[in-house]
Amino acid sequence: MDPNSPERFADDARRYRLDARVATGGMGEVWRATDTVLGRVVAVKILKAEYADDPTFRGRFETEARNAAALFHPNVAGIFDFGQSATSDGSGSTRPYLVMELVDGQPLSALLRPDQPMDPAIVVDIMAQAADGIGAAHRAGIVHRDVKPANLLVTPDRTVKITDFGIARAADGLALTQTGMVMGTPQYISPEQAQGMTAGPAADVYSLGVVAFECLAGRRPFVAETAVATALAHLRDPVPDLPGNVPPGLASVVRRAMAKKPEERFADGSELARALRDPSSVAAPVAAPAEPAPTQATQVLGGAAVPAAAAAATAVPPTGAAAVVTEETTEPDEPRRKPVLPWVAGVLALLLVAALVWIFVATGGGDDEDPVAPPTETSSAPPPSSTTSEPTTSEPTSETTSTGPETFDLDVDSYRGRNVNEVRDELRDQFGLEVTREEIENDGSQVPNTVSDIIPSSGLTEGDAVTVRFWGPEPEPEPTETQPTETEPTETEPTLPVPTDTATTEAP
Repeated sequence: MDPNSPERFADDARRYRLDARVATGGMGEVWRATDTVLGRVVAVKILKAEYADDPTFRGRFETEARNAAALFHPNVAGIFDFGQSATSDGSGSTRPYLVMELVDGQPLSALLRPDQPMDPAIVVDIMAQAADGIGAAHRAGIVHRDVKPANLLVTPDRTVKITDFGIARAADGLALTQTGMVMGTPQYISPEQAQGMTAGPAADVYSLGVVAFECLAGRRPFVAETAVATALAHLRDPVPDLPGNVPPGLASVVRRAMAKKPEERFADGSELARALRDPSSVAAPVAAPAEPAPTQATQVLGGAAVPAAAAAATAVPPTGAAAVVTEETTEPDEPRRKPVLPWVAGVLALLLVAALVWIFVATGGGDDEDPVAPPTETSSAPPPSSTTSEPTTSEPTSETTSTGPETFDLDVDSYRGRNVNEVRDELRDQFGLEVTREEIENDGSQVPNTVSDIIPSSGLTEGDAVTVRFWGPEPEPEPTETQPTETEPTETEPTLPVPTDTATTEAP
C-alpha cells in the first residue's frame, strides 16, 4: 500500500482498490473500495499501522471478521473477505484488512443532536431493527459488548446496520481480555461490564436501552466528568425519567432494558425488539426484591437519611466483610450490627472506584470514548458521602481529590467527518472551549470542510483552547489542463508585431 502510487490496494494481489477514506476509528481506517474481480463497491477496514504488530489489536480484528462473517441478517453489515498485506516500510510486517458491505448511510451518532429528542416512532423503528440484529448475534452465541450509536449505521431509507464486532465474544469462546478487564464504551456500558464481569446477552440489551434513552431524551442518562464516574453511575444511579411525550409503554420498555440486574432485563435482543414494537405484549419484570433491603435497613437506623446513617456508622469498628453484611441485612436477630451497612457500603464503593480507575487507565475504557459533558447533576456524590464518614482511612482523601478537577474528554471519532463550523459551534456552546480552526491539505479523498482531528482532546476544562483541523478544498484537476492555455497567450504574441508593421508604414 504505497501512498505515493497512483492507485492503492488493500491486498498484495491488488484485488481491492482503495478509492477514498470514509472514516477513521480508534483501531482502523475504513475505505470505500472496489472489488476489481467482481466489479462491486465494498468497504475495506484496515488496521492502523501503529497496531500492526500488536497481538491484542490483531486478535480483535480477526475476531470481528470471524464473528460478523458468521451472521447473515439484514441488520448486520455483511463480511465478504479477510486477509493480510505487507506494509510499505519494508519491515516485513503485515496489516490485516477486512472487506465488508459498504453501507450507504451515517452512524446514528451523527444523527443525534444535543437536547433534540427524536420522534418516538422513529426511535422504535431504529432501535427495534438494532435489537433484531443483536438478537441474531445472540442466537449465534455472540455478544457484541460495544453497542453504541457510532456502531449503528442508518441508511436514507432508515435501515439499520450493526458494525464493529471487534470486541465481541462468543459465548463458548475465549475472551481477548484478561479476567476483570473492562471492555466497552463507558457511556453505554452495562453495570456488569463496569465491574469486569462476564458480559452476556443482557449486557447488549442494557446498551441498547441506553442508546434508546439518548434518542428519546436528547441526552445520555448518565453524564459525569470522567469515564470512571460515568461507569459508577451506571452501577449506582437510578435511571432518569424520560420526557413526557414518550409513550408510557415505550418508557417502561426502556427502563426495563436498563435494569441494574441482568436477570431483570429482557433476555436478549430479539425479546427487546418484540417489546419495542408492542410494549403491551410484554409482562412486567419481577423486580421487587431490590426494594425491601434498603427499606429494612432504613427502619433499623430509625428512619434517618443516608448521610446521617453514614455519620452514625463512624462509631462502628471496621470489621466484617461484604458477605457478612449480606447475611446481616436478612437476619433480624442482631440489630446492633446493622449500622455496619453504610460503612461497608462506603468501603466497597471506594474499592470499586479504585478498581475502575485502574481498569480504565489500563485499557483506555474501550476503543473510542464518547465525549463526556461537564457535570450537570450529582456524579459521584454518594461514594464520598459514605467514605468521608470514616476518618480512619486515607482513601476518602484521594476520592475527594479525584473529583476536584472538572475535566472531560472529547471523542474525536464522533466529530470526524462533520462540518467544521458545526463542530466549532458545538464545542463552544456545550463545553465552553476556545476553538481555532486549522485547514489541512486535502488529497481529494476527503470531503472538504469536514473535521479531521481535534487537538487536544483529553483532560479538558471549560475555557481551554483547542484546534479543530479540517480538510481543505479538493485539488482541482484544471492546473494541469490550464497550463497549455497559458501558452496560448504566447501564441497570440505574434500579433504584437502588427503594431510594429503599422508603425513602419506610418513612418514615411
